[in-house]
Amino acid sequence: MRWVRLVPEFTSVGAHFDREVLSALDKAGVAADLVLTRVERTGPVAETVVFARVTSGLAPGTEVDPPETGRCIRFDGQQRLTGKHRLADLVRDTGIDGVVAIGATLDLDTVIDTGGFVRPEYRDGDLVLLVERAAGGVFQPVEVEQPHECCAGSH
Repeated sequence: MRWVRLVPEFTSVGAHFDREVLSALDKAGVAADLVLTRVERTGPVAETVVFARVTSGLAPGTEVDPPETGRCIRFDGQQRLTGKHRLADLVRDTGIDGVVAIGATLDLDTVIDTGGFVRPEYRDGDLVLLVERAAGGVFQPVEVEQPHECCAGSH
């Protein structure tokens, strides 16, 4: 397996960007078990880059060392994360290594309601899902697929 870095040319944002990245990799015949996005601000203009851990196929882009961080848009077991899951099952059945809650302590029986959309963070080789309290005594991922637009989009 090798890591590649890509800078996509399309300009979608959010979940649309994620779908376009994954679709482009699939259409190119590239199999990647981890795909990450990250905003890089090293140049005069910030750009969203993609890192993919390629398992087969010829991926366009530059071969690089594994990234330290990123927002994971493809990982093992992702398709099973619809509905509610006990933390222990979520970690056992997917590539997610850990779950961290904002302002709370979790145990293995804590219920995570994924809402069908899960984007863990890649941190130094581990996938970590950040969650927060939700209604009904469960937790939900902090990042949601369709965030509420504030102030009618005037900002």
